[in-house]
Amino acid sequence: MVHIVLVRHGESHANAAGILAGRLPDIALTSGGAEQIRRLIEVLPWQRVTEVRHSTVQRCEETTEVLLEGIEAGAVRPAPEFVEVDYGEWSGRRLEDLKALPEWREVAQRPSAMVFPGGETLAAAAERAVGGVRSFVCDLRAQADPDAPPESAPVGIVVAHGDIIKAVLAAALGMPLDDFQRIAVAPGSYSVITYPREGHPTVTAMSVTARGRTGQPGMLGGGA
Repeated sequence: MVHIVLVRHGESHANAAGILAGRLPDIALTSGGAEQIRRLIEVLPWQRVTEVRHSTVQRCEETTEVLLEGIEAGAVRPAPEFVEVDYGEWSGRRLEDLKALPEWREVAQRPSAMVFPGGETLAAAAERAVGGVRSFVCDLRAQADPDAPPESAPVGIVVAHGDIIKAVLAAALGMPLDDFQRIAVAPGSYSVITYPREGHPTVTAMSVTARGRTGQPGMLGGGA
């Protein structure tokens, strides 16, 4: 058995401004976003984890730094497979303006077919994220003692972005990507998936925040 904890970065300045940040540089956490993560540490199911892997985007690097103020990790490494979706020409634009575009209907209703102009497809982003978690689970299993009790199962943390986490959760739930907008993931939240050695994964927590904040439905990233 392996536990994967999916942590969405805390509120960024782009979240606060209603802007789709994508992979733009110099998008930092707000002071409130950093505080979200400090409070999240208090409600995490594990304070000692086997490994942390994080997106290489600044807001996730900063989230990881704050997390490590309060938890112990056997290893920490950047993981490009969990980087934000490349939204291309949409990056840096206001979400309210994007929602007025005809392409927004595709994002909302048929995301598996969405190709962001000058960017990547949501399907490609989902594939790399799900593959990244699968690889992480395999690496953690290789470190596990098969005779150890369940409470000592390896725990890995993935620090990533809303759409990336939603895609991983959808795959664990057996949902097609076209249904992944049914999931909302709040900034500064954690979700947990348990992967047994045999059988299907189980989602045991979703979008848990220290202050009960929820994600906003129908939004890129699962809610600002």
